[in-house]
Amino acid sequence: MIWFYERSGTHLRCEVRQAIEGDRYELVITDESGSERVEWFSDSKELTRRSRELENEWRTQGWDGPYMRFL
Repeated sequence: MIWFYERSGTHLRCEVRQAIEGDRYELVITDESGSERVEWFSDSKELTRRSRELENEWRTQGWDGPYMRFL
């Protein structure tokens, strides 16, 4: 799943996906400049906790969203 956040015409992208190797998850964050960072999780609960933490942080910074897109 992919979520988008918008602020003043710029966008953040947050993607959750199954890692290629093993039973891990990846949280891929692409900022407004196009820089990408990846966080890995072995537990879906930790992934959910981190996603919510980021959402709260971004809303505090003035980002609107999330707007969802399914692959």
